[in-house]
Amino acid sequence: MKQIDEICVEKITRILGDLVTGNTITELLAKNHWKDHDTESKSPIYSTKWRRLKASMIYEINRNHAPTPFFKLIEEIMNPASFSRDEQELWNCNLTEINFTLSFYGYELNDAGKVVSIKPSTTFNEAFNRSQNLIDKLRKNNVHEKVILYCTPELLDENYFHAILEASKSVLERIRELTNSTLDGNTLINEAFKAKNPAIVIHGNLLENDNDKSQYLGLKSLLNTICYFYRNPTAHSPKMFNEQNEDDAITAFLLISMAHQKLDNCFTVRFLD
Repeated sequence: MKQIDEICVEKITRILGDLVTGNTITELLAKNHWKDHDTESKSPIYSTKWRRLKASMIYEINRNHAPTPFFKLIEEIMNPASFSRDEQELWNCNLTEINFTLSFYGYELNDAGKVVSIKPSTTFNEAFNRSQNLIDKLRKNNVHEKVILYCTPELLDENYFHAILEASKSVLERIRELTNSTLDGNTLINEAFKAKNPAIVIHGNLLENDNDKSQYLGLKSLLNTICYFYRNPTAHSPKMFNEQNEDDAITAFLLISMAHQKLDNCFTVRFLD
């Protein structure tokens, strides 16, 4: 893994400097007991924000013989909780720019705002493609937020096998919540979507004609397919999908997202337990 150097620190502190005020920098450095070259000198220097951050981080990295303070600074300024709902684009743009640089050094800032280790990028295109992380791609395809919520840690490690497993489990958990049930798997789905005695129904679907019944059966089949393909342990084999292939993962997430979107239009008529 490549050692964090001055080039890396400068590129990222230029990004971070645009996200904070001078007073915030003063508070951050004081809170973490990091050297503040501006305020600690006999005559205040009043550096630009990014230069002030860079000077402090270079000093702290050398003092600690580790990039830990630098990573903590990134995590504090890029804390997702610090960004409002209207700042999603701002968050994503800065995340992409930071990760483009970090990827050459074997690190990445994940969607939870934590710096994690990854396989280092060796080319410009590799770094660029990785910085366009999978979550961005899923959001561009309008993947349901519940899918992303359940599998974010796995996604950012590019652990598609476990990400798909967690996402598929989210569908079953949602059906359990709707039906107040402790059942699991295909048993849960088949009990909740009995056409003659349903626990869950689709808004506007009275199951009175062939079209209504076909729509209802289609949703039930979709849920069972997700369970058979991605949830049941025996279904997890390389024959079903390549767990290292991003395209296969996106296909699975789109299918699971469709299930959540359909469940958004459903309501409970009876509990199973």
